Amino acid sequence: MSNDIERLLAAAADDTDQPLHTDIDDILTRGRRSVRRTRIAIASTSVLTTLAIVGGLSVWSKTLQESEGPARTPKSETITVDAKTGRITDNETGIQATLPPPASPLSDAAVLKRCQWSDNENVQANKERGSNAYDKAGPINAGWRVLVKSGDRKRLEALFLAPDRSIVSLCSQKDERGEGQSGRISTSIRPFPKAMEGAPEPRPQVVEAGLQVPAAGVAHVLVSLAGESAPRQALVGPEGYFTLGFPEWEQMRKIDPNSKAWDNYEPTVQRIRGYDANGKRIYDWKYVKVEPPKEPQIPADVKIRTQPQIEPKVVLTKDPESGKPLTVVPFSPLSDEQVRTECKKPDDSFMESGKGPGDERPYNAGPISPDWQVALKVGSAKRFTALLVSPGQNVLAWCYRAEQSAYDYTRTGVQADGTFGDPTKSGFSMWATVPEGVAQIIVDLPTGPVRAAISNGYYLWGTTGGSENFKKVRVRGYDADAKLIYDQKISVDAS
Repeated sequence: MSNDIERLLAAAADDTDQPLHTDIDDILTRGRRSVRRTRIAIASTSVLTTLAIVGGLSVWSKTLQESEGPARTPKSETITVDAKTGRITDNETGIQATLPPPASPLSDAAVLKRCQWSDNENVQANKERGSNAYDKAGPINAGWRVLVKSGDRKRLEALFLAPDRSIVSLCSQKDERGEGQSGRISTSIRPFPKAMEGAPEPRPQVVEAGLQVPAAGVAHVLVSLAGESAPRQALVGPEGYFTLGFPEWEQMRKIDPNSKAWDNYEPTVQRIRGYDANGKRIYDWKYVKVEPPKEPQIPADVKIRTQPQIEPKVVLTKDPESGKPLTVVPFSPLSDEQVRTECKKPDDSFMESGKGPGDERPYNAGPISPDWQVALKVGSAKRFTALLVSPGQNVLAWCYRAEQSAYDYTRTGVQADGTFGDPTKSGFSMWATVPEGVAQIIVDLPTGPVRAAISNGYYLWGTTGGSENFKKVRVRGYDADAKLIYDQKISVDAS
C-alpha cells in the first residue's frame, strides 16, 4: 500500500538494510554512503508486498463533558464511538473516520489452509537466497496464532504470530486461488536507521511497517493516508496488531506515480493513532520527513585506481595459519556479454528510478552497455555475482542474480582518492580493490577460510554479498611468495 511499508517489508525479506521502494513491482532503491542499491524480484512468489494496516470496533460511554474526554483527558485527544453504528469521530478534527474493513467469515483453520502454500514458498525462497537469517520460525502451521483476519470468502488479509513470537507472517490474497503476496517480518529487529525513517525512537519492524501499535490496551486504531481528509478506522486484533484489509494499491496510493526521486518521496501512511477502550489516545505516530545527509561531491574525472594483477608462484589450497582446506570462490562460466545482458535488467530499473540527492555519478555513467567492463564474475550460470566498471572508470556496479531470477543491484562512485571498497575508510562489503602487492586473498568466515576470486584488480569473497548473519571478517593478503603482507579485521556492511 504505502511506499514506506513496502520498503520495510522488502528489507525484512533480505537482510540488507538498503532498499527504498517506489512501487510494489518497481525497483527497490536506497541511498547510503553514496551507494544506491536496488532489489528486483522477477516472477518470485516471495516478493514481499505491503502493508496490512488495521483497526478495530467497539463502544465506549458517551457521557463525556463537552470540553474534555475520559478521565479529564482533553477532548482533542479522544475519539467518539457511535454506539449504534460503531463509526468513530476523530475529536481532534471533528471528522468521521471511514469504517474498518470487515472481519473475515473464514475460520482460523480455513485462513491457515489458504495461506500455508504462499508462506511456505516465501520461506523456501528466502532460504535459497540466504535471506532473513533471523527468521527461525519455519512455515506457518496450526501452532501459529491468527492475530487478525479481514475480508470475505474471496479476499483475505491475515496476520499470523509464530509460537516463539519472533515473526509475523502476512497473507494477502485477492481470490481463493491464492493470488496475491505474502511476507514475513520480525517482531523485534529494527530495520533502518531512524535518521532515514523519521522515527523518534527505535522501533521493531512490525511497528515500522504499520502492523502493530506498540501500546498496551489498544482498542481502536486510526490511520491517516496521504491525500485523504478522513482517517481510516482499522480492524484491530490482540496486542495492538491491526489491518486496513486487502490493499487496493491503485486506489490507496495518492502520491504522484511519476514522482520517483527521493526528494519527492512521501509515504502513503502519514499518521497512526491508537486509543484505549475509553477512547483515550495512548499512541500517536506521525511521519516526519528527515532529509538524508548531504555528502561532498567527488569530481567525475576521479578514476578507480587498481593494482596490476600478480600471479602467485604457489597457489594456496590450505590456510597457512590453520592448515584447513580453503573453500575456493568459483568464477562464473557466463560470458561477459551474458553478464551484461542479465545485469541490464535491474540496471534499467535503477536508471528509471531517477536521481536522488547525493552522488550523481552512478546515474551520469549511463545504462549498462557493451562499453562497460565486466571486471569480475563469480558463481554459476544461474546464480552469480559480477562487478562491472563504467567506461569512465569512476563507477562500479555490483550485480547479484539468484536462481529465482531475483536480483540485488548496486552502483557506487569511486572515493575521492581513487580507492574503492577500502574497509579501513568506510562501510565494507564482499568486494573491493586488491591491496597493493597482494596476489592471493583469504577471508576468514564462520564457515571456514575462503580464497577470494581476483580479477582485474578486484576481489570477491562470496556470491551473495550482504545477506550473511555475521558482522565481522578477517581479510588476509599474501604476496606472490605466499607471504602475509595484508591483515585487516573489518566490520561487514551486511545487515
